[in-house]
Amino acid sequence: MPLLTGLYAEASVVPLLRPDVVASRRIVVAAPVDDAAAMQESLRRDVAEHPEEFVVFATEAGANQFMTEHRFSVEMETSGRIMSRGVVGYWQGKTIVVLPWEPLKNFQ
Repeated sequence: MPLLTGLYAEASVVPLLRPDVVASRRIVVAAPVDDAAAMQESLRRDVAEHPEEFVVFATEAGANQFMTEHRFSVEMETSGRIMSRGVVGYWQGKTIVVLPWEPLKNFQ
């Protein structure tokens, strides 16, 4: 998964329909990255390079509504560390992310 390149993270998911089910766990080990801005930029780059792998929302409310509407097929991310980087869940092999709109930096 391109998003997890360059960081140490433990990701676990729980099906939205059955939150009492034991979460599956995956561990990815690489060099730690502590800079939140760098992680968000990495996520933006991954989404731009592989848009077919993501379902992207500008707001958490939009992502939550989508996950509620697809509650039978969505797995929610449970790791606070992964969620803080914008990943909130998984649906049909795609990663659900919240990536707020960012104005163009060089726009005048």
